[in-house]
Amino acid sequence: MNTVTKTPSWHVCTPTTFRFLPSEYVGQFLADGSLRLSSFSRFKQHRDEQRLDTTEGKTSFVHRTQQGAGQTLFARADHGCNAYVLCATIRYDRELMTAFGCDSYIRINNSTEFGVKVGRHIPGLMGGAEGFCLYQDNKIIERDLGYIDVTQFTDPSAPTQSNRERLDGFINDQMKHYPFFLKHSSYSHQLEYRVLWFTSSPVQDFLDIKVPEAIPFCAGPNSLTE
Repeated sequence: MNTVTKTPSWHVCTPTTFRFLPSEYVGQFLADGSLRLSSFSRFKQHRDEQRLDTTEGKTSFVHRTQQGAGQTLFARADHGCNAYVLCATIRYDRELMTAFGCDSYIRINNSTEFGVKVGRHIPGLMGGAEGFCLYQDNKIIERDLGYIDVTQFTDPSAPTQSNRERLDGFINDQMKHYPFFLKHSSYSHQLEYRVLWFTSSPVQDFLDIKVPEAIPFCAGPNSLTE
C-alpha cells in the first residue's frame, strides 16, 4: 500500500506598512505610480535627524570559537552600493509622520507583490529582499562557525587579490542579507520595514520610476491625516 505524504502548507504574513511622504508625492503615486527609490549613499546625505544615518551598510563581522586552541576572525564590510531601497514603517501614527516632516502616506498592503512589480522597472535587477530592520547598539554580526582552516583562503600561487576575494566571499555568505537590515538602536522607535532591490552594477543616489501596476497593492491615507 502506497502512502501519500501531504506537504503542509506554509504562509508568510507580511505586515501592512506605511511610507510617509508629502501629500504631493502620495497623489502622484496614486495617479500614475510615480515612485522614488533611495539608496544607502543617499541615507548618508540627509540633513534631518530621522533620516540621516552615516553608518548605513557598514557592518562588522566577528567569528569567535573555543574549538581547538580558540579562534577569532574579524572583518569590516560596506554593503549597499548595488541596492535601491524603500523604507516604510509599521507605526501607524501622526507623531512619527510629523517627525519625518510629512503630512501624508502610502499604505502598502502587500509588500511582496509591491516589490515584485517595482523590480520590473529597475535596470539590471538581480533580486530583492524585504524585512524588518534589526536594531543593535553595535552593528556587529557575531557567529561561532567552529574551527576554520584559514589556509583554504590562501593559495600561494594565486594573486593576493584572488585570495582576498575568496575570504570576502566566505564572510559575505555568513552575513547573508543581515547587513542591509541592521540599524543602530537609536532608530528603533521607527519600527522600520524595508524593501530592497539588488542590481548588477552600482546604483545612483535615487531612481525615479513609474509603476502603475503597483498601485492596486497600496492605498491612500484615511483617518491618520483627517
